[in-house]
Amino acid sequence: MWYPDIMVTGASSGIGAETTRVLSLHGVHVIMGVKNMFAAKDVKETILKEIPSAKVDAMELDLCSMESVKKFASDFKSSGL
Repeated sequence: MWYPDIMVTGASSGIGAETTRVLSLHGVHVIMGVKNMFAAKDVKETILKEIPSAKVDAMELDLCSMESVKKFASDFKSSGL
C-alpha cells in the first residue's frame, strides 16, 4: 500500500512524537517539523530502534517565525518530497 509523505509539527515531544511513531509504524514517511533539532534527533533514533525500516526526517521549523516558515517551505520544496 502506498502512503504519502506527511509532515508532523511539534514532533520532538509529546503527542507530535507519538504521532510520528505511530505513522512510521504504518509505513508512512514522516517529516518532523521541529524547533529543537537535538530533541528531534533523539525521537528519530528512538523510533528507528523500534522500527528499523521507518522513514523519518527532521527539518527545522518554528511556527512563531515567518522567516523560519519560509525557509522550511523552501527547503521542503527543494528536497523533492
